[in-house]
Amino acid sequence: MSGPETRMQAFHRIGPVSGEYRARVLAFIRSRGSAGATDRETEAALNIIAQTVTPRRGELVTDGLVADSRMRRPTPSGRMAVVWVAVELSPKTSTNGGLFDE
Repeated sequence: MSGPETRMQAFHRIGPVSGEYRARVLAFIRSRGSAGATDRETEAALNIIAQTVTPRRGELVTDGLVADSRMRRPTPSGRMAVVWVAVELSPKTSTNGGLFDE
């Protein structure tokens, strides 16, 4: 089975705990400070699968709590990944002497 029914089943399974996962992802990214974290680093540190971490981090971005730092780090496979930082450390709100300024 795929499509809308599968998505609805997944939503109903994760719904009650998605807030907890979102809080854990945010706390981890915040704990990393200006070094931030890639999705893969978050997955490994929290022992949570990508299919849970990525949507929760996406919600945090949408909510304005996490932002793209404009830094990139290699994943274990060598691909470059976005480094996410808590909004208080994002390029728009940084007070780091212009490190992230455009």
